[in-house]
Amino acid sequence: MLSLSKHEGPEEEEMLRIATAISAVLVLALSHSAFAVDAPPADWIEVAAGPMFTVKAPPGTTFERIRTGDAFAGAFHGPGFDLAVEFGYHRDGMKVPADARNAADTKLVIDDKPGAITKAATADVAHPYFVGLYVPDVEKDAFGPLSLLVTGTVAKSEDEAIVERVFQTVKFGYKN
Repeated sequence: MLSLSKHEGPEEEEMLRIATAISAVLVLALSHSAFAVDAPPADWIEVAAGPMFTVKAPPGTTFERIRTGDAFAGAFHGPGFDLAVEFGYHRDGMKVPADARNAADTKLVIDDKPGAITKAATADVAHPYFVGLYVPDVEKDAFGPLSLLVTGTVAKSEDEAIVERVFQTVKFGYKN
């Protein structure tokens, strides 16, 4: 145990102060890099999914609203991706394509809400990469939790990385 006692000289006290300062700087630097998400590229634009949420995405990305029975639904169309969106009550969670293999979840926090990004390989030669986002509990009200599910398949690993980065930029606007 380190202590500043009367038995230590000024050199030892100074070394202890320096070591403590260096330790504090290292802890701050490591914790910031472990939890910080890089800012999206400067040319990315904000795309609104109605009043429910926004994402940052590559230029040219649009959102198309699709009318369904019990959910807010739509699709993001961007360079290299088309992503189906469902936002509503009682979403069943992530469903990977039937032919998917090597599915892996990465847990993360999206705008202060726990969620997961799922990636898998598919048998579709034209679109061999599946990527999806599931946030099970965006808001709660009398009917239960509102959930977000966004899924799609893409042609290239670079597109998969872009979609994953888009998912990390979700900001929820819906408030009960």
